[in-house]
Amino acid sequence: MASVGEILKRERERQGLDLATIAERTRIKLQYLQALERDDFDSLPGRFFARSFTTQYAEHLGVNNEQLQAELQRQIAPPEVFSNAGAGSEAIQIGRDFYVDPLPEGSASAVSARKLTASVVMLAAVIVACGTIFWLWQRSQISSTLAESGKPAVSDPASIPETVSPPAAQPLIPEAAPTPTPAPVVAEQAPAAGLTDASTLSGRIKLAVTAKEQTWLRITVDGKVKVERVLMAGESSVTAGNENARILLGNAGGVDVQFNGENIGPVGPRGQVRTVEFTPEKWTVVEPVKKVAPVNDGTSQPVAE
Repeated sequence: MASVGEILKRERERQGLDLATIAERTRIKLQYLQALERDDFDSLPGRFFARSFTTQYAEHLGVNNEQLQAELQRQIAPPEVFSNAGAGSEAIQIGRDFYVDPLPEGSASAVSARKLTASVVMLAAVIVACGTIFWLWQRSQISSTLAESGKPAVSDPASIPETVSPPAAQPLIPEAAPTPTPAPVVAEQAPAAGLTDASTLSGRIKLAVTAKEQTWLRITVDGKVKVERVLMAGESSVTAGNENARILLGNAGGVDVQFNGENIGPVGPRGQVRTVEFTPEKWTVVEPVKKVAPVNDGTSQPVAE
């Protein structure tokens, strides 16, 4: 039977191909293809590459059959003992068809194994040393504590009795109940004649709002929101504009409003929402929109909000 190299070479020449073309298509170096056709498997990187390169080459030519694989296995089968193995050493089988040499003394893996062993031994020694130092330190601390308390030192910390006397019973003193803090009472104030002065502000519309009770407030001046907050009783807010202004109150009866230095009086009932609009010449209270409720005859009746 023809060898693997003869089968590959014969089929390549029959197809009119050269080795350079095969090398370009299979991405196998030209020198490896030449070694395959010479059946020189020792020139390849190893037995695994011999099988891999041969299989790729044969598949490219279309001759990768059982006969070629059987001949390839016969040609690259390793001897029982390798030349670089020690006396009595045998090749190590990996899987069904592949063999590797046993690691020689002084190889990188053997050196790494020795380094790993040395590292483990050194780590164990460090742990033992640290434990010894800690034990000695703990012993010295206990001895110092006993010397200060007038008790004789003991050689073994484990022999120290772990008895602790319970604390003497103390009479229970009932805690005084906390005095409740009275809630603040906000007295309703009468409209004041002199509110916070806004005359120092520049603008044709000068507004000052002083809270007699807690109320929510929003002031919009010339299209921009200038103030939006909760005023507490006694607090004031002043602002000024040129073209127009609007005050939205959550408690219309709980504030005093001053427009251009004059108190305009109440703008609505206590606890009611009201909107007041201002121009440089006048001010107007915008009444809330009335809701419409249906009646039995299908018509609608206005209902005050």
